[in-house]
Amino acid sequence: RYPGWQLDISFFNLTSRKRARQFFKKLDKSRKNVIPNIVIFLTDDQDLMLGSMDVMDYTRERLIRHGATFNNAFTTSPICCPSRSSFLTGLYSHNHNVLTNNENCSSIAWQVKHESRSFATYLNKTGYSTAYFGKYLNEYNGSYIPQGWQYWMGLVRNSRYYNYSLRHNDVKESHRDNYRDDYFTDLIVNRSMTYFRRKKHEEPDSPILSVLSFPAPHGSEDGAPQYQHLYANVTSHITPSFDYGPNPDKHWIISSRKVPMDETQHRFSSILQQKRLQTLRSVDDAVDRFVSMLQDTGELDNTYLLYTSDHGFHIGQFGLAKGKSMPYDFDVRVPLFMRGPGIQAGLHVNEIILNIDMAPTILGIAGVEVPEWMDGRNFMPVIRRQPVTPPWRDSFLIERGKIPLNRVHLAKPVLPSKQERIEEECRSPIYKYPCDPGQEWTCVLEDGESNRIRKCKRFKVPRTRSQKRRRKCTCHGKKKTTVSHDCMRRLNQIKREYKRFATTNERRRFIRKASALRRSNQWHSFLSGDEGGLGSSKYSDESFSSFGGSNGLFRTKRRSPNNEVVSLTNNRTVMFNKLNMAISPQCVFMFPEYKIKCNKGLYKGASRTGARRWKKKRLEQLNRHIVATRLRLKLLRIASACVTNKASPQRIRRSPQCKCKTSSGRAPKPRIEPRVQQQNQSVNPMKIIAMEIRQAYNKRLQEFRERRQEVNFHRIKKKIKQSRPSRGRCNSNGMSCFKLDANRWETPPLWEGENRCYCTNSNNNTYWCIRIINATSNLLYCEFITGFVEYYDLRTDPHQRSNTYLELNTNKHNALNAELAQLRVCKGAANCH
Repeated sequence: RYPGWQLDISFFNLTSRKRARQFFKKLDKSRKNVIPNIVIFLTDDQDLMLGSMDVMDYTRERLIRHGATFNNAFTTSPICCPSRSSFLTGLYSHNHNVLTNNENCSSIAWQVKHESRSFATYLNKTGYSTAYFGKYLNEYNGSYIPQGWQYWMGLVRNSRYYNYSLRHNDVKESHRDNYRDDYFTDLIVNRSMTYFRRKKHEEPDSPILSVLSFPAPHGSEDGAPQYQHLYANVTSHITPSFDYGPNPDKHWIISSRKVPMDETQHRFSSILQQKRLQTLRSVDDAVDRFVSMLQDTGELDNTYLLYTSDHGFHIGQFGLAKGKSMPYDFDVRVPLFMRGPGIQAGLHVNEIILNIDMAPTILGIAGVEVPEWMDGRNFMPVIRRQPVTPPWRDSFLIERGKIPLNRVHLAKPVLPSKQERIEEECRSPIYKYPCDPGQEWTCVLEDGESNRIRKCKRFKVPRTRSQKRRRKCTCHGKKKTTVSHDCMRRLNQIKREYKRFATTNERRRFIRKASALRRSNQWHSFLSGDEGGLGSSKYSDESFSSFGGSNGLFRTKRRSPNNEVVSLTNNRTVMFNKLNMAISPQCVFMFPEYKIKCNKGLYKGASRTGARRWKKKRLEQLNRHIVATRLRLKLLRIASACVTNKASPQRIRRSPQCKCKTSSGRAPKPRIEPRVQQQNQSVNPMKIIAMEIRQAYNKRLQEFRERRQEVNFHRIKKKIKQSRPSRGRCNSNGMSCFKLDANRWETPPLWEGENRCYCTNSNNNTYWCIRIINATSNLLYCEFITGFVEYYDLRTDPHQRSNTYLELNTNKHNALNAELAQLRVCKGAANCH
């Protein structure tokens, strides 16, 4: 009950109750000096590298001068709701699962699992009076009071200065635009001071935890009336990376900007910085007033004061208009200052301090044991220069964005390419050129650029491109026939296409039959029009079953009535009768209608859903067989053309003409013989069937393409409508945009320039980065979900202007990749340090 006190043994010799009461009364008077108060000033979107702290004179004088300055303070997620969730729980974003400002931000899952374990719940159980004033989380709707807070004044939704709503304990308040009563920054400090005085008057010995979460300098950047004339034409935001570009070596949001900023953009950046600094002047006044109140009540020497922001900000850096959520220092570095008992004045701390360290440190100040599940660590021993075990971190994780369900990012180590391995091997003397006697392999420089390993005995001068294209041809008087290369290429293409539709058994039977046809006399019969290879034009079940029947598309036990010769019309009638065959005892496939018609008895033994599913599956099988049959006929035709050197000029390019010399020494003129169709050639019934199947298939394919084209047209039209500004809207598909016009700001200075629409960020801007700072390294390594990689050495490039990933050697890249992969899934301080 009384930490820090050691009782003397004489206490146990007390026999009088009166003397015991006097002892504890004296002990209670000293107890207020043991457990300190904790006050946190939290700003929104305040930068450290753009000069925002230069205008906060009171904060430097009353807080920074008398305490510690953290030179390497960072946020692990440079976006509001994920960063604030890490601030409250001491967890990385991948552990509390708040990855954006919308999804899971202040959700039911967050309230049940993580909000109940914030540092406020722990301090509330140990006797602290906990109070929260200001902005909480972006999606907080004011329907409840978060656990652990005895006094609550939370802003509903995002940052505002006027015209906002509050959840003030059990009451909802609506505020308007009166500066004296409604300016949010002043309201926060006024009510927090009132609560602190009242609580100390009621319970002098009770320690207090107060969080003052200011909206400044977040948009809409409305400064107090007394400061709206200050900081005109300010230039503190112009850093070495301001308007730096073009940047083709960076990720797509930055590399998409091809032109420098114009006069309108420069003017906007100046006014935006001016208005941001004006809002921070009110925060500076709030810090001064609160510290003065602590001094008046005598609690200043027993209070820890922390000043920080949820993340940084950029204005014009790399040509971006404004925003956050980038992994660079101007967005991830945050101001962090601390004053309190035992902290040396003017101290500078160079160790890495993160937003996930805030919750463990607050618990450590209050004398509460830090849970093992927290990813952060208590940095009070670092301030007091006490030994830390394990050693303090020199690297940490920066993560932003969510992973789409249909796309999982897997970072793979980069291995040396094949050409890199060849170049490495060619440096060895065993591959020298020219070859020595007994040398087997050598390296040859081809095309004047890259090396190739060739065999010494078989090495020849590489052929030119025109020589590679030359093909053999057949000259007059030679009996050898050479197959055209284009013809075989086309044949192999049809084979691959046929393989997609036909089953394994069908392909095997077809290959065996095709090989047998080539070796027999039936091949010429097939080329002449008799598909069955029977030497006659009679249509029979045997000829039909050779392409269909039990092995092909149509499986039926019905026989044709006779084997007599029929006319073309009757032949087609027999073909359609064959198509309208029974595919089961109760169902028939209707070819012209392209449907399956079943009797009602089919639905008696099974449900209607099962019957429909069976019909659909059977129709898909028929579709596959139809396509396979069509490709099979096409394959035979191409194969016959290749063997007989009669490739179709419409589908296959002709091989080059031969220049064969005659006995006289002159090359004969090429003779082109016209194709003459035989008058008595019989009509091939299978060609008619194939033509009808092809027409039906093409018709269905055309209908499908038309429907798909119509659907895609509406989708494209919708995307175009969303991506272009229309009717005063400013949006873009997948991008976060804002509109710059006369209505941008409601308080002076107002915008009077040209209207613009700026898109500054993207919802799929997801990345994972590792930041390393130690005695020998200062680097940033990032992997984006798009597969893009960035690497910056901040010792030589402190403003991260040049991505030197291509200069990174393979071993170092693999080491950074492995360490980043470990941090991305780490849990607990023991694994995340």
